[in-house]
Amino acid sequence: MSTMVDSNDLSPQAGDPTDMTIDQIARHAEIPVSTVRLYQNKGLLPPPERRGRVGYYKDGHRDRLRLIAHLQERGFSLAAIKEVFDSWNAGRSLDHLIGVGDVAPAMPREPLRLSPAELMGRFSGVKLTQADIQRAVEVGLIEVHGNELEIANEGFADIGPAVARLGIPVDEILDEYQALTAAVSEIADRFRDVFERHLWEPFVERGMPTDDVASLSSDVGQLAELATSVVTTELHARFASFATDYLAQATTDRGS
Repeated sequence: MSTMVDSNDLSPQAGDPTDMTIDQIARHAEIPVSTVRLYQNKGLLPPPERRGRVGYYKDGHRDRLRLIAHLQERGFSLAAIKEVFDSWNAGRSLDHLIGVGDVAPAMPREPLRLSPAELMGRFSGVKLTQADIQRAVEVGLIEVHGNELEIANEGFADIGPAVARLGIPVDEILDEYQALTAAVSEIADRFRDVFERHLWEPFVERGMPTDDVASLSSDVGQLAELATSVVTTELHARFASFATDYLAQATTDRGS
């Protein structure tokens, strides 16, 4: 149990003017003392400087608490924040520090477990063979867990049948899925290269200052949103273009 401190007793004691006791830094960060201790136990916050029996926290500790709060607001778990800090301290690459696919909250990709019969039911009216299911396993869309099939992304359980009902064979849908994921990977790699050259490398050259990490994280999210917007806009434009061409051809053919 922590000792209660009078609300007026917020000034540092003897020593460096930025020194704070655990009660003071907790109050400054607007979190319980127990949370400060939790962060230390989990390796998120360095230990304080000891003078006798008292530990003193400095501006670096205050900045670290501010960064933890910022990352939590963006949806990072404590385990994910620990991974970020460990990667940062070890000087690892961009994927470890800002690997949004692993630690950042991206678009929902909740898996869905179904029995084979339930999966077949979703494709009602569409020919779905055992070979199709095996192919979906091979391309990573489905994992087998005992008597259940786990679909990597719940949305695919609706998108796949919807496309198949348009008259497109399931094996061709899987072909296009593989081609699409390869194209998306290439696009993502290009944007990652842009980020690394123009944002990440200057950040490293500045010595990876703590105060800049929050804005760097924001830049990643903004770049992802812009990239997604560009790809979506261009894809819609291509669909609109070829749809116009085919409709024009259909009108011409009927008029001839």
